[in-house]
Amino acid sequence: MTEFGSNVERMRSFVERVQVQGRADLIGEFIHADFRNHTAGPTQSPDRDGVRTLTEALHAAFSDLQVELLHCIGEGDLVSTHKMFRGRHTGEWFGVPASGNPVEFAVMDLVRYRDGLMFEHWAVVDALTLLRQTGMLE
Repeated sequence: MTEFGSNVERMRSFVERVQVQGRADLIGEFIHADFRNHTAGPTQSPDRDGVRTLTEALHAAFSDLQVELLHCIGEGDLVSTHKMFRGRHTGEWFGVPASGNPVEFAVMDLVRYRDGLMFEHWAVVDALTLLRQTGMLE
């Protein structure tokens, strides 16, 4: 496990190294083996392999992917984030062919940590905006 001073610092590092840089190979350094994503999508595995798959899919579908961490707040074993994802839809996104359109969508996460690793996750994603921007919905 990578050493950090607080769960908020762990989260900030996860966002930068995994979500921004696309380092899916680092998932094991940040996510507990018994991790559970309570809001995994219908085609996404709710374990840490699902996080790996989603990370790889995001970077394959959206070129120049940026993740702006707007808020990151922690209390005890919980960390909450508010993030803005931006990129260009240049690859397939779960069956939606590349549109070339720019995308920008918000994500809010709540994560419970155990033993310094992400253990549980809940999220609210502005999927409607993303579907409109990729051309899936008009």
